[in-house]
Amino acid sequence: MNKVRIGFIGAGGIARHHASKIANISEATMISVADIVVDKAKMFAEKYGLKPYSDWREMLDKEDLDAVWICIPPYGHTDEVMVAAEKGIHIFIEKPVALNLDLAYRMEEAVRKARVKSWVGYHFRQAYSVRYAKKMLMEKGGQIGLAIGRWWGGVVGDKSHWWRRRDESGGQIIEQATHIYDLARFMVGEPDRVYAEIDTVMFKDLENFTIEDVATTIVRFKNNAIGVITNTSAAKKNGYRVDMEIVARNLQIKLEGTNKAIIYGDEGYMEVYSNNDPYLDEDNKFIQCILKDLEPEVPISEGVKSLRFGLAAVEASLKGGVVKL
Repeated sequence: MNKVRIGFIGAGGIARHHASKIANISEATMISVADIVVDKAKMFAEKYGLKPYSDWREMLDKEDLDAVWICIPPYGHTDEVMVAAEKGIHIFIEKPVALNLDLAYRMEEAVRKARVKSWVGYHFRQAYSVRYAKKMLMEKGGQIGLAIGRWWGGVVGDKSHWWRRRDESGGQIIEQATHIYDLARFMVGEPDRVYAEIDTVMFKDLENFTIEDVATTIVRFKNNAIGVITNTSAAKKNGYRVDMEIVARNLQIKLEGTNKAIIYGDEGYMEVYSNNDPYLDEDNKFIQCILKDLEPEVPISEGVKSLRFGLAAVEASLKGGVVKL
């Protein structure tokens, strides 16, 4: 195999973003795209010279694909991973991988059974600043004691947008702040137990809004570190925050999204800027995994673990108590 032949399931914004990156990777060629909104598929196909489909099943049956990029809203996941895996097609899937663990576990099992490669789109892990900070933390940080993460953003879309409905998006924790939950796992370690308060207190009058507008999750990690993750959809545009701070025995780290890390020591600090494109890197790394038979850094099992983390927070809030993972 000299080039990875790629199809897309979904032709929305995130699919277009990945396509713009893959177009610059010489060892990949985009073949086809499927979307239930035919006009979206056609526009996507016209831009990149692909064949459009309205049915992803038909696309997988007719096209000779090596890999598929699954870029659909959370509520749209059914058996596309299972069908692709059975056909021997490698799978890149955007987060969250599902809205419930039953489906997520079935996806994971299908990938394992078919022995295809998988990658979940947690692109924060690819930022140079994040990776450098993690390396420093692992080599020199010592015992990690505290981690504080934030996803403070705004409301997505108009009143008809699926993001606003819990049954379609899973809520802000599952659809958006999952990046912070995953980042906490990547930087700090696996969670042991969580307690959360999740509510809608500011947007009760917002039409068709059934998700949280504020949440705080307290985490005890298996390495004894303590974490707090907050998220809100009520932040003002000039007050949006996506970041994480970590305090370890020998270092203190601040991650400013995927752009910058500040690493503090006893005698000063250093600033590290990302000079890479995390989306391009995750796409290219997955393509290289397929071509060279390498193990993916973020397989679907990682997506399942981060989903489980977020769902545990939701469960803890509903039951009003601690949930052990």
